[in-house]
Amino acid sequence: MRNKQPVLLTVLIECESFRWYVAGIDQQGNTTPLLCSEPQDLAPYIGEPFDEQANFLRHRLSGVLQRGCDRLWGKMMKPCQVVFVTDMPFQQAEDGLTQRVADHFFEWMTSPPVVFYTIRESSPVCNPHLDSIAGELLADWNEALKQGFPKMLSKCSQTDPWELVVSKPHPG
Repeated sequence: MRNKQPVLLTVLIECESFRWYVAGIDQQGNTTPLLCSEPQDLAPYIGEPFDEQANFLRHRLSGVLQRGCDRLWGKMMKPCQVVFVTDMPFQQAEDGLTQRVADHFFEWMTSPPVVFYTIRESSPVCNPHLDSIAGELLADWNEALKQGFPKMLSKCSQTDPWELVVSKPHPG
């Protein structure tokens, strides 16, 4: 069996649309779009108590990671690190929710390790500045993320490269 190509399993969370995207970014910065959700997929946390919001997001994003890993595996790729990126803090929530979710994944996922970023508010779309709020990117992957993440962003406006995932409704 061939060796699987290591990639960054990258999850972009669009907080305003409550939507997520998953792609693989290889060492050369090439981006492989994998999955995306429907708009409002992450919205069920709105109006819930803080702990329930964190629990919902941890559970839903864990499922996103599992699906992303499955798709990578089928493409002869494997995650060497998980990268979460939010375009802003989670909306309609207490201030600490984004940090709480980031800390959870950083503390509990060690293989592959996690890094959690937010996009700096004033950064250009073509070259967004990412601020780490949990974890650290493996040093030899900095350039790959710098090159690949803008490519991922540009593909988010397209429907063709992404497999749409329709999540089960959240009980509540």
